[in-house]
Amino acid sequence: MAVAGRKPKPDGQKRNRMPATHEWTEVVDRPFSGKVPPLPKQPRQVIESSAPPPEPTRPLGRMGLALWERAWHSSGDLPVDADALLLVCEQMDERVALRVRVLKEGDWRLRSALRTIDRQIASGLASLGVASARTIPTKWPAETRKWWRTVSRMPHCVLWTDADWRFAMDTAVVAAAFHAGDVRVANELRQREKLLGTTGDARRDLRIRYVDAMVEHADPAIVRAMDDYRRAASGGDG
Repeated sequence: MAVAGRKPKPDGQKRNRMPATHEWTEVVDRPFSGKVPPLPKQPRQVIESSAPPPEPTRPLGRMGLALWERAWHSSGDLPVDADALLLVCEQMDERVALRVRVLKEGDWRLRSALRTIDRQIASGLASLGVASARTIPTKWPAETRKWWRTVSRMPHCVLWTDADWRFAMDTAVVAAAFHAGDVRVANELRQREKLLGTTGDARRDLRIRYVDAMVEHADPAIVRAMDDYRRAASGGDG
């Protein structure tokens, strides 16, 4: 991957008297057709507990019970704080009931209470580790597969080493979380795509520019004919 640097200035506006340390890296503007490492079968390893989840000590509604079972199944061999999880599940049921009232009554005080319970649920899920487990989907979204096909065919992929490809594949996991609806990773994805050079502005920062391929004529007769044409056009005798 090319070295990052400042965007070049025109000759009359150069800020430094000394020549640039890093010159441009020129890459032929054609899609990369080399060997592309395949994505893993799924964005993350899914470890499911073989034992059925225990029954909650207090009754739960539909949404709370669904969260209870999902948290136990996705925990694998990790310990689960049953009391803390039960509290979050009850908050999930309360949120459903409160949201119904908000939609019917439209009271701003109810909306404020709904936002408060949303924050409490998010905090509880994060402390239990359930939120992070749900961030990355278990299957590659279709948009992520399209993203990978585009990124892995960029012309300057010809410059990438094994470490660069590893970084790109890790970025695909972040992209999968974003495409699955987790907007919290949008900034990290943007920073990673900048390092990958996915846009023209990012490639300027990396001092990479695409150039047209030079047409090489293998037939000597074509080369001689072009030489004769140039001499005739310039009025020279040879």
